[in-house]
Amino acid sequence: MSKAMQLTIIFSLLALLLVVAMMSGLIESDRWRISQLEVAADYERITPEQLRLMVAKTPERSFFRLDAEQVKTNIESMPWVRYVHVVKQWPDTLIITIKEHQAIAVWNGKDLLNQSGEVFQVDAVDHLTALPRIYGLSEDSALTLENFNRFNQLLKPVGYEISQAKVNERGDWQLILRNGLEVLLGSERHEARVLRLAETWEQLLDASERLPERVDLRYSNGYVVRWRTEDDTTEQKPTFGLNPDKREIG
Repeated sequence: MSKAMQLTIIFSLLALLLVVAMMSGLIESDRWRISQLEVAADYERITPEQLRLMVAKTPERSFFRLDAEQVKTNIESMPWVRYVHVVKQWPDTLIITIKEHQAIAVWNGKDLLNQSGEVFQVDAVDHLTALPRIYGLSEDSALTLENFNRFNQLLKPVGYEISQAKVNERGDWQLILRNGLEVLLGSERHEARVLRLAETWEQLLDASERLPERVDLRYSNGYVVRWRTEDDTTEQKPTFGLNPDKREIG
């Protein structure tokens, strides 16, 4: 190797070391600090204060040293957060975008379902009294919610939405409407059976002065009705577990 080539290599290495030293000083310097925080969020379930606390869990404020992925992970640990995007913008800004879960139903008494049928956890669900209760298999949450929504749509002529739904491992469905009516669908032909009830609802009401307490749709050509007792004709106080007075509606 010629002497000129050796000198070229030496000067190149010195220049590289100088650049590394300068960059190291730049990165370690406190001059380049994150001083601006921009947030895009609806703040329906989380609060700005909760978000600030999560960001503060990553105390580093240097633009170069702040770990945006760690900030993202911290925010994702918040119960109502579904999606987070965190990015640094030169020279001093941290931009955070948050999408929250939209709770559609209480799932198995302790969790929640979002609009896509995804299960997520929050600290408590007892206060969410306006949400319907759905009980089903954990691996079938999306399909269960899809069927639940379909049943609600078919039951519109009845005038009451579903307040509680249960489906077991055999596929047996039990519904309770907001007026207290219990509906048994069995394990097959669910939509057809719900539609049968909806199409004959007015006929059912005309069949007795009393209100129906339970409708069993697990029949091929009709269904069996258990009526409320004479002493319990108000919709606000449905009574369950009485000796059935049954009448078949074809």
